[in-house]
Amino acid sequence: MSLEFKRAQEFWHEQAQFEAQKNFELIHQHGKGPSNIFILDTSSSLGKEGFDQLKEVFCTIIDEYANHPDFDENVAVIICGRNTKFQRYYSNQYSDMKHCLDDVEYGGPSPLTAAFILSTGCLLHVHGNGYTRRFGEFHVRPRIILISDGKPTDFTAINNIDIDDSPVFESVEDKNHLLQFTKNVGNFHPIFCIPVGRNPDLILLEFLSAQSRGGKLVYHHEARQFAKYTANMEDIFEICSKKTLYNSEDSVKAEVVDEMDDVFQERDPRMPPLGSRVKRGRDWKWNYQDSNGPGTVIGHMKEGGWLNVKWDTGETYGYRYGSTLEERDKYDVQVCNEPRILENETMATGCLVKRGPDWKWGDQDGGTGSIGSVYRVKRNGTVFVRWPNGLTTENRFGHNGKYDLQICDPFSTESIEYLQDQIRKAALNCPVNDPFVDLSESSPFKVSESGNDFDHETRKSYEKPTASIPVLKISKGKYFKNDKVEDESSDIEIDGLSNSTVFTAVDQWLWKDEQGHWNPYPRKMNDKINKCYKRNPNSTVIVSMKENTYRVVMIKGVQINLTTREVFDVKSVKNTK
Repeated sequence: MSLEFKRAQEFWHEQAQFEAQKNFELIHQHGKGPSNIFILDTSSSLGKEGFDQLKEVFCTIIDEYANHPDFDENVAVIICGRNTKFQRYYSNQYSDMKHCLDDVEYGGPSPLTAAFILSTGCLLHVHGNGYTRRFGEFHVRPRIILISDGKPTDFTAINNIDIDDSPVFESVEDKNHLLQFTKNVGNFHPIFCIPVGRNPDLILLEFLSAQSRGGKLVYHHEARQFAKYTANMEDIFEICSKKTLYNSEDSVKAEVVDEMDDVFQERDPRMPPLGSRVKRGRDWKWNYQDSNGPGTVIGHMKEGGWLNVKWDTGETYGYRYGSTLEERDKYDVQVCNEPRILENETMATGCLVKRGPDWKWGDQDGGTGSIGSVYRVKRNGTVFVRWPNGLTTENRFGHNGKYDLQICDPFSTESIEYLQDQIRKAALNCPVNDPFVDLSESSPFKVSESGNDFDHETRKSYEKPTASIPVLKISKGKYFKNDKVEDESSDIEIDGLSNSTVFTAVDQWLWKDEQGHWNPYPRKMNDKINKCYKRNPNSTVIVSMKENTYRVVMIKGVQINLTTREVFDVKSVKNTK
């Protein structure tokens, strides 16, 4: 953690304590109803149109609060731009609130992390009681409403208020700082995000709100309905049905501990088991949360189709793996064989381990020589391991000076085979985990903008010129309507079919040999490929020719020899005759 980061945290926390005292001194103007902290992003990335949209949304919500004075909503406003500060402390003076942006001009950076730290000045009472309102047996905690384009900038640059934010000043680190802090705040308070601006980062805003208790993404056209949150009887019913969201803070703290234990659960046999090494997969859409590196599966979520991954950088997020309630067959990650490499740690999530000098647990690990994968490390010197036999155990690694485990050499034959076996097992349940095909963004099989060809320099590294190439023999009249005997190579130019070649299949698939000749697949194989392609264009299919087995990856336009790993082009040709 850098010195600048620590200093910035200390600065903004001290500022939040100061603001908490100021807020308390103005208690006479506070509303008696639920508390709302608005964080208004006034940075330059919004542009004039986005800033006008922000003001419209904010005024719409305040007007709706004014229309229901019986609920006496309590409102505070923080602006985040050239200046990041409280613009209004808690109050129910809605007419004044509407004009709080009259003298504010958009511009400057967007240190959203600083604004959220500052918001704690409204979340915690100086005398420790907080601003939670109790309605009968329900505890309604303050909620944070962020109106922004979701493009945070460096919050450690405290004195650089004249810097305009732009993609140059946005970084993965800034987003990670924001998500980590809001995750802690979100354990106790709902965070609602309203996207505005020219091109808001919906993924970041949706994730930020989803990781909070009861928060969600609200679009600007839903602002008026959102403002009726307290008044709307439907929302009152929702409060009753989600009773656990409104427990006392002590109950929530105990529940957070239980939830942490609940994170590390293996629930779905179709998913990679705990400890599996993964990287970004076919349907990745989460920008640079992974820092372009590998991570480890640490748990399966209760919601079907989601799992938790801890990246080697230390960040933890949830990702789709399979079918969720909203989507089918989405795979944000795929199993890989990249080992966990320790830097300054003695142990970390993802390390491969085996029995150590103080092992005393019989054959819980599956027997002498078994390798397991660490999926959780605790500060007390214990770690959790998932073994190949399916058991998960908690073992000592430094606790009371005892070591049940020792770390395996990540490049040993045994470790490499263990990781390869994880890929093979995953391939049985998921096409994107095929041990021979990598469909990730960084894959050499990634489709180019110009078509189905992938990088030919990369292709050469996969090819083995000395291996024999299977050639499909074409017999007269067997695959064609015409009477003419074609060349046994069925030479078809890449730019188009020759006039003398007519296929019986409407959609004929062809593969290109090393001489550059295009060869049609036999009818049964062609039908099989078409059937798989129509069912799911992203799927793959196994075909056999001349005692060789190939995997055809239709979406990438390639086939891979499963024995030699040679790669050949494939394509589909429409028959219009």
